[in-house]
Amino acid sequence: MRISIVTIGTRGDVQPFIALALGLQAAGHQVTINTHGTFRTFVETHGIAFAPLAGDIRAILNDEAGRQLMAEANPLRAIRRLQGLAAPIIRQVTADILAATYGCDLILGSTLGYLNAVTAAEVHRVPLILAALQPFTPTSAYPIPLLTAWPAQRPFAGAYHRLSYHATYRTLQLVMAGMGNTARRVLTGLPPLRYADVFGDLIHARRPVIYGFSEHLAPRPHDYAATVAVTGFWFLDQASGWQPPADLRDFLAAGPAPVYVGFGSFGDGDPAAMARAVVDGLRQAGRRGLLLAGWQGLQAERPGDDILVIDGAPHDWLFAHMALVVHHGGAGTAAAALRAGVPQLVVPFSADQPFWADRVQRAGVGGRPLPRRHLRAETLAEAIALTVDNTAIQATVRRLGAAVRHEDGVGRAVEVIEGMRG
Repeated sequence: MRISIVTIGTRGDVQPFIALALGLQAAGHQVTINTHGTFRTFVETHGIAFAPLAGDIRAILNDEAGRQLMAEANPLRAIRRLQGLAAPIIRQVTADILAATYGCDLILGSTLGYLNAVTAAEVHRVPLILAALQPFTPTSAYPIPLLTAWPAQRPFAGAYHRLSYHATYRTLQLVMAGMGNTARRVLTGLPPLRYADVFGDLIHARRPVIYGFSEHLAPRPHDYAATVAVTGFWFLDQASGWQPPADLRDFLAAGPAPVYVGFGSFGDGDPAAMARAVVDGLRQAGRRGLLLAGWQGLQAERPGDDILVIDGAPHDWLFAHMALVVHHGGAGTAAAALRAGVPQLVVPFSADQPFWADRVQRAGVGGRPLPRRHLRAETLAEAIALTVDNTAIQATVRRLGAAVRHEDGVGRAVEVIEGMRG
């Protein structure tokens, strides 16, 4: 099959699809990834065809509006901010997706790419599978990741969780479909997408769905239909042949396992203050620290032998050398820490990160989440102390880490895709 993957977002929204694309290519399929130009080299280096998508995601997230979006804890306001960022480029994004999917036999659309993928599938008359990295199918088990879970012991928790999906669907339809439908009409002449067109297939389980996360972190709900598959994480292994630079190798050899702190593409308006809180918190906890600069360019103002700042390293190599992984709550980072069998502490910013922070704690593989707005040197030091030497967490993460290492999420996803298409 000729398969087109449409994914919008940060590196964490792209990397798992590279892993999936490699699995599909190994099974004999032709695959193209349609995403932002920021990731062209990343995609093509792995031997996958690339189709460009409008929008410099790094520039967008590093300007003031982008930083406000990443720091926005209210999901409804976050959707509004997303609308403001998407509005100037939505027509070109739609055109790019239509061009990239022309001639394919199957479209895999990520969560953020789903609305445009629906239009592309209709125009080209090909099947569409929702391929997502976080739950997007209504269930009573847990809420849509944009919203907070209702404690299970409270009345109507299941009803609230299921309602959270419908409420978010409605909000997305009201906020995003207007400008999307304008682009759809201008570019294709098709009538506007209705709520039933976009989300009815998900609500009534008519749209095939594959999820690239593990049941060991987010158990498959009992009320998912047979058309919904939870395959396991889609890991892109990068450690093979990778050699650490001398400063990293020497730092790791110079003392006990350090605490990793990295927030990926996320940050806020004052990265210097955040870096100070992190470094001071590590020192108050009496721990050596490895700090990822990330897209925000975090740096230690008072560096020393106990702190090293790096631009990056493969998680599948790095995390095995850590005592604790402190991160923003991206699904991919949580998955990598779990697979490494290392405890984690999540500092969620926004989007689906509070959901994964909650799942990490519930699974027993990490400590109580420390929301970004509460991140200070003393709160970080306390959270590190409560998590890093917790014997119950260490035992659980070793057990579940071994289970995740035995999963083949990509292989299972390829089987499901071929079965759904066949």
